[in-house]
Amino acid sequence: MSSKDIEMNNSDFFICAAFRQMLLDSDPETEGKLDRATAVSIANYLAQIPPEEQLEPAVMANHITEFCQQPGNERLYEWLGEIYDRLDEDGIDKLVKKTGDPDETADGPPQAERMLYNEGRDICDFLQKWANKNQKPPEKENEQQPKS
Repeated sequence: MSSKDIEMNNSDFFICAAFRQMLLDSDPETEGKLDRATAVSIANYLAQIPPEEQLEPAVMANHITEFCQQPGNERLYEWLGEIYDRLDEDGIDKLVKKTGDPDETADGPPQAERMLYNEGRDICDFLQKWANKNQKPPEKENEQQPKS
């Protein structure tokens, strides 16, 4: 089964949105909730996700949950849950970008699902850009000093 065969649901969207909120609420350079080591760990994990999965909200939701459930990340998992619950309480309509409502026919499921998917993809794009900015560059192996 390819990532294209996995349908995104509201829960996937909220997981991605909650994770984005965690990253936005934390500036590793200041006194945010994420320390620098945790931010680098998250960034390195996100950067290792295969490119074909990076913009798929349903797949990314699974990766996010998997990361937050790893030993040592219990606080991240709790924090993700807190933000998820708050976002879910607000409802999906408040979180999806408003593009205007030309008429009632635009409110049908295909339009709403496409908007939800597009917003989820935008969130995944943000996560990857954040990861690229915050990951630790790989160390060069066997770097040799020039001889004098």
